[in-house]
Amino acid sequence: MTAIILAAGVGKRLHGVSGGRPKCLIEIGGKSLLVRLLEGLRAAGVSEALVVTGFGEEALRAAVRDVPAGVAVRCVSNPRYREGAILSLWTAREALGGPVLIMDADVLCGPDLIARLVRSSHPNCFLLDAAVTPTGEEQMLLVRDGRVRNIVRGGARGYDLAGESVGFLKLTAAAARLLRELLEARVAAGDTGIEHEELYPELLARVDVGFERVDGMPWTEIDFPDDVEHAERHILSRL
Repeated sequence: MTAIILAAGVGKRLHGVSGGRPKCLIEIGGKSLLVRLLEGLRAAGVSEALVVTGFGEEALRAAVRDVPAGVAVRCVSNPRYREGAILSLWTAREALGGPVLIMDADVLCGPDLIARLVRSSHPNCFLLDAAVTPTGEEQMLLVRDGRVRNIVRGGARGYDLAGESVGFLKLTAAAARLLRELLEARVAAGDTGIEHEELYPELLARVDVGFERVDGMPWTEIDFPDDVEHAERHILSRL
């Protein structure tokens, strides 16, 4: 299994905290988000990672040279990183021929959360946190009859369960190849300004994708300076 880590974004809302570097290099408790993800992958038995770079590429490539032993890390460059994140996933399409984890790089979590996804009995699987109080900004996973049927920013009514996506998705080789086909069609059509999550409903219509609930487990997405403070005060001690 290969982990695709999407780390190309500008993260301009965090430049005051990151010093203008990629936000996955922000340190929480003395370790960057990227290193923590790679350590979690290693603990879960995933030994290969493909990091999609863009903004601050030189800093990211330098950081990758110091990653923990046990994870083979390569970088691929997305020169169009100021467009939609769909292009970052498209940049990593070489990995979409086998089983993958697709991971946002701006997530702080412990190794137990990553292991829950890797070891899930669901061949295709999201991590879902139903304990969140939605603000309208979250990518919400929508479940009916035990399957994730949709993912929509802010959510929607008419489903059995809704919860925030952690930003990680596990796919089998067959599902990954289908995702690559869907990506190719969208990019060919010029839909390059969208988020990669906007492609997932097409995948969910054709592939059974389950979920693991992570309610109460420590994790947070880092988008704003307040998120860094929240991570240091409330998440770090629980990892």
